[in-house]
Amino acid sequence: MDSTNMTGIRIGKTDADSALHTHFTVADSPGAAGDFVASLTSSDFSGYDPLGQTASLGWIGREDLSGRKGLKRRDVAATLGDYVENDHKQIASASSKMDSLIDSIDLTALKRALVWSNSRGKVNAGRLLAGADRYRRTARKSLAPVEAVALVVPTGANAGTDPDVIFARTAVALAAAELLGEAGFTVEVWAYAYSQGCLISEHKGTRNTLAAVRIKDADEPLNMAVAASAGSAWFFRTGLFGMWAHHGQACSSLGHARDIESAEADVIRDVIGLEKAHVMKVGSGQRSVEAAIKAGVADVVEALSAWIGGGDA
Repeated sequence: MDSTNMTGIRIGKTDADSALHTHFTVADSPGAAGDFVASLTSSDFSGYDPLGQTASLGWIGREDLSGRKGLKRRDVAATLGDYVENDHKQIASASSKMDSLIDSIDLTALKRALVWSNSRGKVNAGRLLAGADRYRRTARKSLAPVEAVALVVPTGANAGTDPDVIFARTAVALAAAELLGEAGFTVEVWAYAYSQGCLISEHKGTRNTLAAVRIKDADEPLNMAVAASAGSAWFFRTGLFGMWAHHGQACSSLGHARDIESAEADVIRDVIGLEKAHVMKVGSGQRSVEAAIKAGVADVVEALSAWIGGGDA
C-alpha cells in the first residue's frame, strides 16, 4: 500500500491485487479534513474541480444558507467545524424515527449477549439503541469492559439520493457511539465515501477513489456539532468530493457509489488503520430516511453482536 503522510492526512493507493483497488485520502480529524480541503485550489485538479462548482443548497443539504448568492462548494466545505443548526435538527428527526423502528428488529440474541454479571449491571439492547434509560447502573461504578471499537459509516451516495437519507446513517452511528460509550466501550466513528470510476483514466492503475474522515475520536467525548457536520451529506457533497477528485483527472459525474462487499470492508478498515472496527457496508440503495435508519440499526446490531460475543466485526 503506497501512502504519503501530511499533517493529519494520509494519501495513497492500495495494492493492485487488493479487494478494493483505490486511491484514498484519509483525514484523522474533521479539522484535518477541513484544512486539507481548504488548501485545495483549482490547480490541484487536473480534471473536474467539484469545489469550484456553485453549491446547489437543496442538493447538498444546506438550505439554511439560502440567500447567500454565489456560494461555491468550496465555501460551504470551509464551514466544517461551525455549529450547523440544520444538522442537529436532522439528528433529532432521525432519532424520533429510530425509536419507532427499533421494535421491528429482532434483538433477542443480542439482549442475551448483553447480560453481564449482577455486579456490572445490565445493558438493555432496545434502550441502548433507542436512546432511553440507556444503561441500568448498579450502586457501584460500572465495571463494564473498556475496549476500543469503531463504527465506519458510509456517507457516500449517488446523485438522486436526498441529503436527509445520507445523513440518517450518520445519525444512527453517532447515537450508537454515544450510547456504547455510556455502556463502557471506547468508541470512535469514521465516515467514508467510495466512488467507483471517479477518474477518467486509470491513473496509476485505478479509477476508484475513497475518502474517509474520523468524526469522533475514541479518546474524546462526542462533539455533536463537529461530528454531525463532518458526517453530513453537505460535507460529503463538498469536502469529500474534493478529497476524491484531487487524485487525478476526475470525470464530471465523479463515478458512482455502490455497497461494499465484506472483503472490501476489510480493505477500508486496513486503509484507515483500524484493528477492531465494523465497516457499515450498506449505504447506496436506500431512498427514504426510514430505510436508511433500519439498515443502519441492523448494521450496528451486527457490530454489537460481534464485539460483545468476541467475534469479528
